[in-house]
Amino acid sequence: NRLVNPERASESGESGKESENGNANTNALSTAPPVTLYKPVLDYEEAVVRAVDRAAKSVVSIVVSKDLPVLEQCPYDPWSGMLNDPFFGGFQLYRPCDLGKRETKKIGGGSGFIVSSEGLILTNRHVVEDEAASYTVVSSDGEKFAAQVVARDTVQDLALLKIEAKNLPVLALGDSSALKLGQTAIAIGNALGEFKNTVSVGVVSG
Repeated sequence: NRLVNPERASESGESGKESENGNANTNALSTAPPVTLYKPVLDYEEAVVRAVDRAAKSVVSIVVSKDLPVLEQCPYDPWSGMLNDPFFGGFQLYRPCDLGKRETKKIGGGSGFIVSSEGLILTNRHVVEDEAASYTVVSSDGEKFAAQVVARDTVQDLALLKIEAKNLPVLALGDSSALKLGQTAIAIGNALGEFKNTVSVGVVSG
């Protein structure tokens, strides 16, 4: 680019050349192809989506329930028998009391995945550690199954559940010895017992 004297340009025809060059530059910008994402980024995202699509149907939610007493508010008089004075009488106070009523309440939850088409589900032991609780498995399509704990491993923090179902989609186990630091890791599950099959992506960090 250079400065052009308009008077001299009109004599030498330089203004026409500058105009032609300007039009050429404008046309080049208007016909430039749109900027696309770096191809490896697209390949990575597609790989994650395919992995989630393939695995999510085998991931289940585990609901932990338990029969708990229903506490009610019962009236009581903290000054009963202490003072025979009208000033301290007539107060109606309440405190929690157990009248023998019970109801089943959800007390926790977690995730697991199907390892056998005949109804075996692998999860963490801490999810099903309460032996007095009952467990319900909810499949990815919302179907519910009563579950029995068949094994607990306190060292590896693993547990096996069994439900009565057939032809379930199985998620194959991988070889953890082949993992390397920095490889992509995808977590699918019932986060904090509150959500159904959320997905998060990270890396193997240790």
